Amino acid sequence: MAFLLGECLLPDRLQEKGISPADFARHMKCSRSFVSQVISGDSRMSLEFAINAAHFLNCRVTDLYVLNWSGSRSE
Repeated sequence: MAFLLGECLLPDRLQEKGISPADFARHMKCSRSFVSQVISGDSRMSLEFAINAAHFLNCRVTDLYVLNWSGSRSE
């Protein structure tokens, strides 16, 4: 049994804090392109990036993605 990452919730967290994706990228010292890829689901945050993003956004790491429960680790 395992959790699988679902939809990225970063846009929701940014909107709640009134932070633009461009400002978030500047603060996180990454490209706006990478933030766009994360938001669109083309890329995923590393654990280190997610921890730092959660710290900056004053949320939990688990607030950054929908977590889907899977009955099997092989999925």
